[in-house]
Amino acid sequence: MSLLEVDQLSVDLVAQGAPVRVLDRVELAIDAGQVHALVGESGSGKSLTALSVARLLPDTLTRRVAGTVRFDGEDVYGLDPAGLRRLRGRGVGYVFQEPSTALNPVMRIGTQIREMLQLHRPKEATDAVVWRWLERVGIPSPDIRARQYPHELSGGMQQRVMLALALSAQPRLLIADEPTTALDVTIQAQVLDLIQSLQRELGMAVLLITHNFGLVGEIADRVSVMYAGQVVERGPVSAVLNAPRHPYTAALLGSVPRLGDVRESLVVIPGTVPSPGHWPGGCRFHPRCSRATPGCATDQPAWREIAPESWVRCPYPVEVQS
Repeated sequence: MSLLEVDQLSVDLVAQGAPVRVLDRVELAIDAGQVHALVGESGSGKSLTALSVARLLPDTLTRRVAGTVRFDGEDVYGLDPAGLRRLRGRGVGYVFQEPSTALNPVMRIGTQIREMLQLHRPKEATDAVVWRWLERVGIPSPDIRARQYPHELSGGMQQRVMLALALSAQPRLLIADEPTTALDVTIQAQVLDLIQSLQRELGMAVLLITHNFGLVGEIADRVSVMYAGQVVERGPVSAVLNAPRHPYTAALLGSVPRLGDVRESLVVIPGTVPSPGHWPGGCRFHPRCSRATPGCATDQPAWREIAPESWVRCPYPVEVQS
C-alpha cells in the first residue's frame, strides 16, 4: 500500500457563483521514502492537487469533491478536525511557492517554528530545538536568526526557514511546491540539495511540484505529468524523461534547452493551457497537439499501461525510438 493514494479525484470550486471543475479524475500514488515529481505548465492543476491532499482548499469555495485521497490508509476527506490537525504537520508538511507570503510577517522566525512544535511535538518546543532545525537547514547563527522577522532574510534564507518549519514536525510526506521559484541558479541548487539530503536522512517521501524537468531528473524516482486538471502520463523518471510517450510530455521536453544544443530556436508548444471551465472536449491537449486526429476532439482518452508501471492517457502515444 502506498503512503499517499489519490484515486479519481475530482474537485469543483465556486467561481462567479457557479461550480467549475478544476481537477478531473486525478490519480497519484507515492510510496514511503519515495520522491515523486508532479510536472506541467502553470495552470495545469499541480498546486490545486497538492492543496487537496490535506484538504487545504477553503470549504467556502469547494462545491464538490469526488474520488478518494488516502494517507497511510486513512480517508483524508473522512477525517474529523482533530484528525486533520494530526495530518497537517506530522503527516504532511508543506513548503509553499512564495516563502515571503507564506511566512507570517509579524512573527519572529523562531516563534513560528516553536508554534509548529507546540502543535505537533510539544516536548520539543524549546529554543535549543528551534535552533537545531535552523542549523539543520543550513542557516548560520541560528540563535540570532530565530529572533529576526522574515523580511530581514534573503529569499534563499526564507526558503530554508520554510523547510525548517515544515520539517520540525517530522512529517512522513513533504510537499514542496515550486521550492526554487524566484531564486537564482546557485541558491536553487543549494535548496534542492538540501531537500534531497534531508529526505534521505529522515526517510520521508517528497512530492516535488515543478515545471522544470531539469530538477526532475536530479531528484525524483517517479514523475506524473499534468495538463488541464488531469494527469496524462506517469511512470519511472528515467522512462518518462528518456522516452516520453504522451505528446504533451514530449513537447515539454522538446522545449527544454540543453548544453551543446545547436538548434537555432527552441521548440514552442502552440497555444496555452485552457483555464478551468473552458476545457475542450475529448483530449484536453488536442488543440495544441501535432498528432491529433478528428476523434481526439470528441473521445475521452483512457489510461493505457504501455510498459511496467508506465501509463499514458493517449490513444496515439509517441513511438519509442530504437
